[in-house]
Amino acid sequence: MTEEERTRTIFEKDRGEVLNADVLVFVLDGRVPDEGACVELGIAYENGKRCYGIKTDVRSVELDLDLNPMIDGCFTKVFRDSDGKTAVENLEQYLSENEL
Repeated sequence: MTEEERTRTIFEKDRGEVLNADVLVFVLDGRVPDEGACVELGIAYENGKRCYGIKTDVRSVELDLDLNPMIDGCFTKVFRDSDGKTAVENLEQYLSENEL
């Protein structure tokens, strides 16, 4: 299998898994969001999936915003805190109280 074929196979499998998911949860920590996860977010958003973010990293992206608006706009809700545990607990509680 060529590198191009392997790349296409990985992409198609990943895309299929995103399309089969009920929701997408994106961990937004790091200097910038992961490029592959951004593609997954776009696929999920365009296909009507609910998208949730978890952000515990306090570094900003641009213009004093903690996320790029093109990424932030895809999320149903972003759970933010500085310790991570609270953000995950808040997401779990939100999902238990709201329709997927």
